[in-house]
Amino acid sequence: MRNLLKKSLQVLSLMLVTAVVVTVSPSGVLAQDSEAATTTQQRNLVVQRNFEVKALGNIWAEGARERRAAGYADARKIYQPTGLYAAANEQIVIDVSGDKPISAIIGTHRHDNEWAISYPLQPGINTISSPNGGLLSFDNSNNEGSINVNVVSGGSPVPFFVLGKNTKADWQAMMTAYPNAPSVVLQSEKALLVFTYASAQNHILNQDPVPVLQTYDTFIGAQDEISGLSNSDPDPRHRLDKHLIGFIEQPTYTGGAYAYASWDGAIMPTSTGANADALDLTRMGWGQYHEAGHLRQQGPWTWSEMTEVTVNLYSLAAKKVLKPTEPARSQGEYLAAFTFVDQPTKNFSDSNSKLEMLWQLNLAFGDNFYPELHRLYREMANNDLPTTDDQKKQAFILNTSKVAQYDLTPFFDKWGLSATTETRNKINSLNIPLLTAPIWYGSDYNIIKPTDGMDKVKGIIGVTANSQETSSAYDAAVNAFDGNTNSIWHSEWNKQNQFPYNITAKYANPSTFSKLTYLPRQTGGDNGIITNYKILTSLDGVTFTEIATGTWVKDNTEKTVTFTPTLAKYVRLEVPQGGGTNGYASASEINIFEAPQPVTTYLSDIDWLSATTGWGTIHKDLSVEGNTLTLNNKTYTKGLGTHANSEIVYQLNGQYTSFAALVGVDNEVGTIGSVEFQVVVDNQVVFSSGVMHNDVEPKEVNVNLSGKNELKLIVTDGGDGINSDHADWVNARLIK
Repeated sequence: MRNLLKKSLQVLSLMLVTAVVVTVSPSGVLAQDSEAATTTQQRNLVVQRNFEVKALGNIWAEGARERRAAGYADARKIYQPTGLYAAANEQIVIDVSGDKPISAIIGTHRHDNEWAISYPLQPGINTISSPNGGLLSFDNSNNEGSINVNVVSGGSPVPFFVLGKNTKADWQAMMTAYPNAPSVVLQSEKALLVFTYASAQNHILNQDPVPVLQTYDTFIGAQDEISGLSNSDPDPRHRLDKHLIGFIEQPTYTGGAYAYASWDGAIMPTSTGANADALDLTRMGWGQYHEAGHLRQQGPWTWSEMTEVTVNLYSLAAKKVLKPTEPARSQGEYLAAFTFVDQPTKNFSDSNSKLEMLWQLNLAFGDNFYPELHRLYREMANNDLPTTDDQKKQAFILNTSKVAQYDLTPFFDKWGLSATTETRNKINSLNIPLLTAPIWYGSDYNIIKPTDGMDKVKGIIGVTANSQETSSAYDAAVNAFDGNTNSIWHSEWNKQNQFPYNITAKYANPSTFSKLTYLPRQTGGDNGIITNYKILTSLDGVTFTEIATGTWVKDNTEKTVTFTPTLAKYVRLEVPQGGGTNGYASASEINIFEAPQPVTTYLSDIDWLSATTGWGTIHKDLSVEGNTLTLNNKTYTKGLGTHANSEIVYQLNGQYTSFAALVGVDNEVGTIGSVEFQVVVDNQVVFSSGVMHNDVEPKEVNVNLSGKNELKLIVTDGGDGINSDHADWVNARLIK
């Protein structure tokens, strides 16, 4: 891995050609020594002054090629670092070899109080100085080749850690050697970090910078991948921008944002703690992923309300690669999305779940969906690119349909983002199938693919309440079902005593429910704690039937209600008059449970205690003659085939609730044969079929076994002898 990183750094970083060796004396004072041999007993710190500045291309042209959004993503003013700092008005003498244009930059905008200043350099000796001072960098905006540059004099070294070149020990030696450095620089294959010395000392000095920088490379690589960018791509339109992604500390920031993105990189203010999060591997997270994502957003499908939405596709790509066991979005976030799309009428602009919509496309059509979408936009002619918000929306519906190879208009209709007639006509001309799968109910917990039906949708797809608070505290109804005990549903604060309150969960498909639990709010007082309740169910969402009612103690412990198993698609908790503390209703969590599914054990799958028959051999899953079980000309795969007179005994040990079967004379005997079936439980006859012939309709058996110990299945000859008395216990089964 170390050699691989070195190879990559040769492409992106500055290569050491000559160096000045600086040694650290016991007193910590820096001293230059021309004799390398005298430093063998001391740690060497290499101050690089001769650089091969690689051609990285024009920052604006690279942004345009990738179709990046204008304003902060369409250029990356992150230049090739030197690890040298120019003091204010200090003369820096630079010798340039080659005749292609190149620039020196002094300062780092946002990191310093002043703007960075760019100085065009000519072949030969150049002398520059900045009234502001700052880190020295170079910019070679040519498309190919490299230029050798020698910083003849001027500039002081700062801690400059390069992944693949330096070690943790090197880093700590640099920090010790340059205690007065105003800034530090850390460089990986894909990232450039510029921070104050104080931040580095406080947050990364005792860490190993190697895994920190490797983490940046990993998540930036994932963002490259979802963008459909690769240096191995034969099409130059899809190659990586060679400029690094900058993470820049801003010590003087006074704004309200945690972090932000600009042409100067992903800005990590000191005042918000973003600087510490960016340097400490245990604190790094969404903020760093998000701001790096801004630096690669594509403008043609980022309309105004999506600026802070499409960016999070890159955040999710980073999260997936660094935290692969975590779902992309929480259950509560998906439930809010389902609740929105389940509304009969809606406008996409009103949704707070826009990211869930985008991610559902990834879930449905796979991880190559967004790389292909990025590529499609990069391959579009400039004149074909949408510019207005309305154009971007319609182009997005059309282009996502092209990538998915499905007409996605039903999906976008569900989200309240409707296609125009013109867009629908364009999609129709593609001759691709219309999407029928309900992918708008897809989630990390239940992925819906384009070939799935509504039966694949599980669980709650919508939550409604006749009163909910959706202002600053976000006490919406969905919070009662989000699995998070720190969030709550609360009726409207300014509408007290508006009983009855109710909250209703809608399921995708009808199920049989038998229990509900209610967890009152755990903090913030007792407003809304429910003390009187009703539970109602419905199959159509219109007519509700009360199935339980009662009272609860006013405390914050979980309450449980069990009721007769009921088939329903809607389950409602209602708070009748006076049933909510202080005139409100609230809930931390409500859970609704399906009735336990019976466990069925076929008798043909287990051993009997004893068995006798008047003729032949008792067969499992076949007739007594070894044929397919057949009653009234209908065949069956499970059961017991026997003959009068027979008795089969099973030990129960009180483990089962019931026994069920279908009994009759097997068709293999034609019109003859007469038998009687009996079920005996603990020596008591609990079922008798009466005499049955081949032409008698098979009879259902269903007997209670709760607490019973022995089951006997008896077949008699019907009083006329055993000739042709072929008897079948079809689908004979024990149920727990």
